[in-house]
Amino acid sequence: MKTENFLFIISVIAIVGMTLVLALSVLYPNGSFQNQGLKFVTVTASGTNYTYPAAATVYVTMNGTGTTSAIAASNLSLTLSEFNYTVAKYIGNNSSRISTQSYSLQRQWNSTKYEAVETVSVYVAQVGNVTPLLNTLSLIQNVYVSQVSAQLTPSQVRQLSNDALAQAMSNATSQARVISQNMSLTLRNVSISKSYTYPFPLYANGVASSGSGPNLIFFNGVQGVRQQVTVSYTYT
Repeated sequence: MKTENFLFIISVIAIVGMTLVLALSVLYPNGSFQNQGLKFVTVTASGTNYTYPAAATVYVTMNGTGTTSAIAASNLSLTLSEFNYTVAKYIGNNSSRISTQSYSLQRQWNSTKYEAVETVSVYVAQVGNVTPLLNTLSLIQNVYVSQVSAQLTPSQVRQLSNDALAQAMSNATSQARVISQNMSLTLRNVSISKSYTYPFPLYANGVASSGSGPNLIFFNGVQGVRQQVTVSYTYT
């Protein structure tokens, strides 16, 4: 047999073999053509768990004015020092829980004075400390509370995530059992996505500024973690 004919025959066999494998892969995904008795089912399910947030973040804006930019910055620095000292006991003396969100220093519109403005966020690990913190901040001049947002602690997120995932997997298994008519299921693949639900933030609208005490803060919303799973099973 000539070499050219031999190579042609080998090429034809290879093409036919590849075509057969491709066709089987399409008809029986995940290699199930090796055991045509297996059947596949893929379902999507979710689980959500809720609780009351145990922490909060308070957003505060401070300002300082002066005839020069240096004086304005210095006055803001004095207010910031008083603010940091006041806040310390409500955040466990952990200064890393105070984060600068923005800072500006410019001449005031239609004025010869300068104004320095800084906005910070304060993470309060115990939500019960929020009201006394706001009452204390109300005694500091040039300090304005703009927003208070309740939030879950890391430990709450972990617990809610685990519970929601268990719930999602249970729901997925129940769906798969219905589809397979209660046949024995073998888990093949799982993909997971997580999302959150949030209560609406509370806006202080200046009620905690410059000597006017705020009302008691109540967080009347729950926050949740939602886990969605897409699960593939085989059964016979």
